[in-house]
Amino acid sequence: MYITPSGYSQIFHDIKRTSLSHSTCKLVVFVSCLDIDSLCAAKIVSLLLRKELIQYQLIPVVGYSDLKGHYSKLDADVSNVILIGCGAMLDLETFFDINIDELAYDSESREGLTTLSIKIYVIDGHRPWNLDNVFGSSVVVCLDDGFVDSNLVDQKSAYDVLVEQDEEESEDEDEDEDEESASSAEIDISSNDEEISFNSQDSEDAISRKRKIQERRLKNLKKQRKLEKTIHEETIQSYYNQGTTIMTATTTIVYALLASIGETSLENLWLAIIGTSSLDNQYPEIYDKLQPLLKDEVLRLNPSNNSISNNNINEKTADSTSLSIERDYHLFLLRHWTLYDSFFYSSHVNSKLNLWREDGRKKLHKLFAKMGVSLASAQQKWLYMDVRIKRQLPFIFNKYLPIYGLEGVVREGFIRTFGYTGQLSAMECVEALTALLESDKRLLSGDRENTPISGDEDDSQDEQERIQDKIDRKEKAWINNFWSSWDALNMNPSTLLLQGLEQAKVIQQVIFKTGMSLLERKLVKNLRLYRLCVLNDGSIPDLSIFNNPLMLAKLGSWLLENLSELFLINSSQSLKPLVVASLDMATDTYLVIGMAPKYPRGMDNTTRAKLMQGQQDDQEKNGAPTLTTRLNTFSVAFQQLANTSGAKVRIDSFDSSVIEIRKDDLPPFLEKLTLSGLI
Repeated sequence: MYITPSGYSQIFHDIKRTSLSHSTCKLVVFVSCLDIDSLCAAKIVSLLLRKELIQYQLIPVVGYSDLKGHYSKLDADVSNVILIGCGAMLDLETFFDINIDELAYDSESREGLTTLSIKIYVIDGHRPWNLDNVFGSSVVVCLDDGFVDSNLVDQKSAYDVLVEQDEEESEDEDEDEDEESASSAEIDISSNDEEISFNSQDSEDAISRKRKIQERRLKNLKKQRKLEKTIHEETIQSYYNQGTTIMTATTTIVYALLASIGETSLENLWLAIIGTSSLDNQYPEIYDKLQPLLKDEVLRLNPSNNSISNNNINEKTADSTSLSIERDYHLFLLRHWTLYDSFFYSSHVNSKLNLWREDGRKKLHKLFAKMGVSLASAQQKWLYMDVRIKRQLPFIFNKYLPIYGLEGVVREGFIRTFGYTGQLSAMECVEALTALLESDKRLLSGDRENTPISGDEDDSQDEQERIQDKIDRKEKAWINNFWSSWDALNMNPSTLLLQGLEQAKVIQQVIFKTGMSLLERKLVKNLRLYRLCVLNDGSIPDLSIFNNPLMLAKLGSWLLENLSELFLINSSQSLKPLVVASLDMATDTYLVIGMAPKYPRGMDNTTRAKLMQGQQDDQEKNGAPTLTTRLNTFSVAFQQLANTSGAKVRIDSFDSSVIEIRKDDLPPFLEKLTLSGLI
């Protein structure tokens, strides 16, 4: 079933009522460990549960197999399971092997009504919804933001009809063919009973004629039902085949739940802002949609810190932790770096100026000259930079940046003040937390080669066990990174968070160096339907760093943003999706990510509509489905090819456009992907 925001409060009261216990833990929270939005949502939930004195267990999970393994070990006393950042696109009853009859019992408090001993609550921004969860399950409860009622009317109608037909077919299978025919005739042709009824006065010819009429009508009825079933199945299948995306921030769903029970606070709002801001890089339209709502909430909860009329209230104290809306810059960690580096390592600036080319770097130097900022001043730490220049920057930026298409650099941002300690913007927190999730400290410290399994292992160990052991260790490291980010996500700028800022700089430099090298050496292949970039031994020096899907996705996003700006100049080129693969030498497999095409940031709606129409015409000529900026069709294509190609593919990520494939299987897999017509 699904619940709209108006029903969130009742859902929480149900969870609270069935989870309160003095002896056992009856509530388990599973959270996707490689996602900042899910991390922040889980943090909000944990703060709420602690306040309500509800015992809970929080378990970060890497993928579906990890989730299923932990679920299978749950105690029988567990009555509620919450999935954060995962579960929306999967039939959970089938996945968890849930038997409804085993979970049902008679509730005395509800006059003998049947009640389930466990409920699974899904809080996830991934789409499409699995319709079995939304419309066909009494165990699974999906927290929806209103999308189902406004966008899935046809799918709900088709699903209900198919379920009804399946039930009728199941009942008919228990009857004889004669009884089935008689029953169908009686039910569906009741208006013509007199015409086809048999009596003792009919001749054999009349009886034969009536029987043929009846059989013909039954045959037509079956054809009609089959046609209707086909139409409804196509409706459902087209919904699933359109591709995957993220439709909303998981943190905003959780925050809406808090609002419904009157538990909003600045701390929870700050976490919701960080989670939503984490989507700005790959899903800027979601951030742009939610930012005004979050801004209104900041003004509601913290009006004094956004008013210039009361200087006494705005006066900073040692323990003040205000949240305000201030001018911010779409530059990389400007407050913690130099002005030059924050420009150079900003993905937005890099793509607009093509800084991977020599001409682009000359443009950047020319831009600083026009702004009247010397390179010596620009390369000073922001903290020690001339105060007069810093005060004039907003006016300088508004005057000169539009010349280079950089209008969006100056914008409103959410700033958290921590007394005399300093300030952090939401975007800076996102970069720091992402770095903690992504980073392998050993690799970032200089040892950047694929590390083989230690030599003290038995050389005769089975190959499959060796690979699985490597995968387990890698996933364990990701879990450790999750807890580091969890500890950093407190109400004060902790040492871990500051370490994350420093690691973010190192990671950004690696991303830019790698991306620039790939573009300069033309290692991004322009195929007919998509672009392909394969990272293997010898192509880049930092190969091991990209065994983390977050790092590989960040590199892919950087490439997409630069390629969209580059090929937009050439009107003969259309935006294409990207497949990027990185070799893991320890397991002899490739980590592969398929990414949807990306419009240049700041493009107006008119230009976007023209580009989209031209892209649609190109796709129709090629006989392939139309691509969009938000829907990722690789998720569907990868799953279908994994089932039909014979390649050894592992699809375990909560994002099904992320797969692992054996090294030797990658070339034929990509060839079949090109010829499949699925993208």
